Amino acid sequence: MKITTARNKLDKLWSLKIREKEYCEVCGKIGNNPHHVVGRRNMTLRFDLRNGVLLCPLHHTFGIQSAHQDPLGFVNWFKNNRPKDLKYLMKQRNIITKRKLPDYLELIEELKK
Repeated sequence: MKITTARNKLDKLWSLKIREKEYCEVCGKIGNNPHHVVGRRNMTLRFDLRNGVLLCPLHHTFGIQSAHQDPLGFVNWFKNNRPKDLKYLMKQRNIITKRKLPDYLELIEELKK
């Protein structure tokens, strides 16, 4: 398996795990949009479930107070509702991780659980 294939598989598994929550964490409506709190470019946190929030379309992209349209408002919501996860993400976000294929394969097995 190539690293890019493993990364794509991990992205799908991460998304499925976040979708298991079923409901938007902001409003409680049906949610179908997994959102990374710290952007996907951060490879240390990209597949970390604490870096994921399930949102409805309104709170993900389309609403005035959505995570994409109002990132500061979203961070404020996250701070108030998941303070332990925010503290963890703030601590981990500056760690540089260079993963090799075995690391990706191990992560795949972890997310399958």
